[in-house]
Amino acid sequence: MINDRNKTNLALENIFAELENMINGATRVPVMDKLLIEENELINLLDDLREAIPKEVKNADRVLEEQKQIVNKAYADAESIVQQAKSEAERIVGVAQAKAEEMVQEQEIVKQAQAVSEELKANALAYEEETKKGADAYAIRVKQDALTYADDMLAYIGETMHSALQGLSENRHNVKNEMNVVAGLVQNEDTPEE
Repeated sequence: MINDRNKTNLALENIFAELENMINGATRVPVMDKLLIEENELINLLDDLREAIPKEVKNADRVLEEQKQIVNKAYADAESIVQQAKSEAERIVGVAQAKAEEMVQEQEIVKQAQAVSEELKANALAYEEETKKGADAYAIRVKQDALTYADDMLAYIGETMHSALQGLSENRHNVKNEMNVVAGLVQNEDTPEE
């Protein structure tokens, strides 16, 4: 993933360097304060830029989708575990009740069976609660990890875009400075000598 980031970052830097070179190497139109740029070269650079930037956006979308799938799977797993625990608790309680009913004739045995049944029921309910808590904690950890990863990706994309926009702003400032220099030269030529 880091290698892909480096490749994308390098591709963006190369595109912006080519754009800067194109602007710096463009022919200036006298008097009009304009630059002549090869249209096909500019279109090719813009196409390269379109290809490079969506890769990061697609990666962020993919990360968010994976995060949703992981969280959904974790909740589904937790629900399945809870259902299994409930089924097991019901089975255990059913078995205990059946045994207790078979021993109805002996009072002492009935009391023991009821105690065992209650203990089994309490253990099953405790197991169910413990399993549910564990599953919920696991789902939260997975979601936190996925959100942290998504946040890292979005921060990286934001930094890349900020850097690119800052470079464009600096290039525009340089072009304006050059325009002012050219305007000064034109003004000096237009001033009649005394």
